[in-house]
Amino acid sequence: MSPVPPDQDLVRPAASASTRFVALDGLRGVAAVIVVAYHVVLGSAWGDAYLAALAGARDSPTPVRLLADTPIRYLLMGPEAVVVFFVLSGFVLVFPMLQGRGLDLWSYYPRRVLRLWLPSAGAMAFAIIVILLGHQKPETAPSEWARAFSFSTLSPSQIVDSFFLITGSTQVNNPLWSLRWELLFSLMLPVAFLAVARIARGHWYWLIACGAVTAVGTVLGVQALIYGPMFLAGCVAAVMRSQGAAPRGKAAPWILVLAGVLALGLPDVVRVGLPDLVPGGARGALQGFVAIGAALVVLGLSAPSGLARLLGTAPFRFLGRISFSLYLVHMPILLQALQLAPGTPHRALLISVPVAVLVAWLFARFVEEPSARLARAVGRSASERVRAISRPSAEVQDR
Repeated sequence: MSPVPPDQDLVRPAASASTRFVALDGLRGVAAVIVVAYHVVLGSAWGDAYLAALAGARDSPTPVRLLADTPIRYLLMGPEAVVVFFVLSGFVLVFPMLQGRGLDLWSYYPRRVLRLWLPSAGAMAFAIIVILLGHQKPETAPSEWARAFSFSTLSPSQIVDSFFLITGSTQVNNPLWSLRWELLFSLMLPVAFLAVARIARGHWYWLIACGAVTAVGTVLGVQALIYGPMFLAGCVAAVMRSQGAAPRGKAAPWILVLAGVLALGLPDVVRVGLPDLVPGGARGALQGFVAIGAALVVLGLSAPSGLARLLGTAPFRFLGRISFSLYLVHMPILLQALQLAPGTPHRALLISVPVAVLVAWLFARFVEEPSARLARAVGRSASERVRAISRPSAEVQDR
């Protein structure tokens, strides 16, 4: 999922719980930065070799092996960071409902759709402007990944198609692919809540089941089975936190986060240290551990701990605030930087990162946050209109 901040009117927990969830905003910010770092590497001259190393190649250059085969890899886990986003969405949307907060569907659906689509449309427009004004030459890009998402021109049909979040193409601004699933998950929220609300025991089995379905979906190549259970894993984690079913004690949050981080890295451990343990065709099943690991990290950080307090400090809160915007706008900036300095791609990419942070802050302030306010206003208006329409009907029935 994309790092969409929760709609505060919709999902704010009780006052006693709200402070401990500040760490999840920090986690969202860290995950967004990891996605940016991952794309920086993919756009660099090492990008092709890095992807080959992740696919199992053994002849990678030394710098690439350091990035792909050592703990540095944790700083570049872009796809895994997106899994964290999906799990976070399930957690923050379901937890308040488990605490007894009702869900006004007449308000929820319009506000959630607008909350996702308006910033996405703004980011897509930004990417289109960068491409049309940037005179990009895909053939000069240093990696196959950068060539695939650079454009010398755009047709009117490509431009129009880009604004259809669910059915359209996201190639013009590729990170928006996850917003499609975010929106679908949001539309299915009532179903997801009903699916997890009656869980009273066997919470760990439910979490393992989510990972198992993700594993099966990855092997079969069925995206709904890959990403849907990740959202549900976050919902199960919310149930565990709401019911006090998570491990307790001062060390418990640390143990959960550590176990989650280890699970996130398990596919890489197998790839690097035990390549013959799991056949290449079945290695995708290890993505189930990634889904479970992301849920463990979210569950651990939803409880008070020193690590949760660290992620709740001002720098991480700032990253959390701009995380959605950074996710939406960083890729056009990285790719355009490569076009401006094709002879020094690594230097161009490093300079583009602070530029992306600045643009993300501006985008958050002038596009994302106003869009959120508009979405809330539309949601309240829709709910009030429905109540006004239904009130006379109720009065007639009383007569």
